[in-house]
Amino acid sequence: MNSRVIRLAAPTIAALFFCRPAPAARPKSLFNGKDLSGWHEVGGGKWSAQGGTIVGETGDGRYGWLATDKEYGDFALELRFKTEAPGNSGVQFRSHVCQGTMKGYQAELDPARGHDTGGVWEEGLERGWLARPPRSLDNVLREGQWNHYRISMIGTHITTWLNGVKMVEADDDRAVSGVIALQVHSGDTRVCVRWKDLRINDLGYGRGWVALFNGRDLTGWKKYGEEKWAAEQGDIVGESTVGGYGYLGTEKTYRNFVLRAKFKAETHGNSGLFFHSTLQGTDIRGVQAEIDPTPSNMNAGLYESGGRGWLAQPNKDAQCLMRLDDWNEMWVACKGSRTAAYLNGFQAAAADDPEPRFTDGVIALQLHSGGGVKMRFKDIYIKELP
Repeated sequence: MNSRVIRLAAPTIAALFFCRPAPAARPKSLFNGKDLSGWHEVGGGKWSAQGGTIVGETGDGRYGWLATDKEYGDFALELRFKTEAPGNSGVQFRSHVCQGTMKGYQAELDPARGHDTGGVWEEGLERGWLARPPRSLDNVLREGQWNHYRISMIGTHITTWLNGVKMVEADDDRAVSGVIALQVHSGDTRVCVRWKDLRINDLGYGRGWVALFNGRDLTGWKKYGEEKWAAEQGDIVGESTVGGYGYLGTEKTYRNFVLRAKFKAETHGNSGLFFHSTLQGTDIRGVQAEIDPTPSNMNAGLYESGGRGWLAQPNKDAQCLMRLDDWNEMWVACKGSRTAAYLNGFQAAAADDPEPRFTDGVIALQLHSGGGVKMRFKDIYIKELP
């Protein structure tokens, strides 16, 4: 690939993920009241189940989190908390653990009034506060008592409520899914927080998605090149046979959309998820979200084939989320001149190209030349945007 990088702005593309209608769902408990099943510890906090509550306390002085085993996309979360020490805390959502550090959205939780409980902070990343409640709402917090927290994230839209009062609203597209986690802050000041009545309305991916793969055969797709493509046990399997380039492209073309697909590399050969593409044989012109099972090898970066090379290289935070020898999920969002790619729920690369060369075309799965490539794809869905 051409190593030249096109320097484009990295935009905030909240408009790509307009608020999705919430499907009906029943809230489910995240805590069984007896033990920490369904959760795992990260960092240095001390966690226990006591008297029907989750207790988070200072451990070795490092940040500590108790994270859900499951990841969530759209949701509405409700819980009650009570602080029993002066130290700071929070509730993470759509968050990810990278080399032992939590990165993602946090709904602030502080034992003292006037310290922004109900605000939204970006933990472990560079932006800090995304939304802070007005000082007129400082007295909503009940110091030293049980408080009710509600956190909602639908599409890009975040809303928090404290004791029934709306605290902040914000729109952001940094992540599309991730864990929920309770936090114990680092430092010498003791932290002790109790949580109970944790219930989540899991809204999944929202509505409006259309399957591009029926799970049985390659209806709706066309092969390019001599490499092997087949439907096996609910997966699309691509495998090198003669060592050339191979593509499997949709029969339909797409312009503005959100696309999601799961992929798994069974060898160390290179691949990609193409869009806005045209093919003549195996000569492809368009944009791809890079797939390469080699660690730190540009996964989910945006590369323009038949054009300018790299449009946006992936950030280091996303690279540590690549799961080698396991299933990964890629999202691509395109709206006009704006494009973003996500790896396992976290935004890896984004570009705002004022003069895009490719704005319409097929979606295609790639087998790179050189041989030895075997890839699996499944759960391929698209949502077209106006």
